[in-house]
Amino acid sequence: MSKRALYSTITSIIRSAIVCALASAQLCSLGFSQTSTTPPTATRGPQALTLIASSLKALTGSVTVHDVTLQATASYVAGSDEETGTATLTATSKQESFVQFNLSGGTRQEIRNGVLGAWSGSDGAAHCMATPNCRTDASWFFPALTLEVISADPSLAVSYLGPDSSKGAPLLHLQVARAQSADTASASAEILRLSTMDIYFAPQSFLPLVLDFNVHPDNNGNTNLPVEIQFGNFQSTSGVLAPLRIQKLLQGTLTLDLTVTSVLLNSGVPDGQFALACAPGGQL
Repeated sequence: MSKRALYSTITSIIRSAIVCALASAQLCSLGFSQTSTTPPTATRGPQALTLIASSLKALTGSVTVHDVTLQATASYVAGSDEETGTATLTATSKQESFVQFNLSGGTRQEIRNGVLGAWSGSDGAAHCMATPNCRTDASWFFPALTLEVISADPSLAVSYLGPDSSKGAPLLHLQVARAQSADTASASAEILRLSTMDIYFAPQSFLPLVLDFNVHPDNNGNTNLPVEIQFGNFQSTSGVLAPLRIQKLLQGTLTLDLTVTSVLLNSGVPDGQFALACAPGGQL
């Protein structure tokens, strides 16, 4: 072999090694490691777990929430479409939720059942949710359930990111994402990305005030559309603090404003309420 050919071969090997090292480092920076035989490992920081425990103590005391049903008045805005009416929001600790809006423009529904979901608009036609939109928490409107799930699920990586004033006041910032085995390392990294949520807590009361995550167009899971849920006016019901004001912002614009009028806890919601009305598509 000539010196030039030998040099070319060595250079190619070095470049391949660098690419592999960079890919491995990127996966590790996302909170888990992945090889062909080892499942990803969730990193659960002790400060993060302490913050979650403190928040749950403030929210629920010694009560475990299995399910919740909220009744609320609702204001819905989508571009020039402004509607008012009522809403029923139900969730369980099994990553199930059912949301129904009875609005001036018609009835809208959203159902989540694990990593599957369905929705219907005012025309009543059922549509499957794209799987990338089913990776974050189903109980987005009731933080006590969200935190219970995070506390109990060892596959959820949690990190405490410290004090944060980006929401207009000093809050404590927690980040959550799912470290889950998939067919390839890139698919595991994609699940981690799609499941990432950021939660912001009041520093004295430890009440969760803001939940951030991304949704995506049905045909493009790579496009992030930021969602922010704001919680306020926490009141005690059956020993549990529930937010009686819930606002949902999409890309910084208020799209849903809920004033909760009734909170029903642990009523034994049947699983049949979360049956999907469409044939599920492929999963990531």
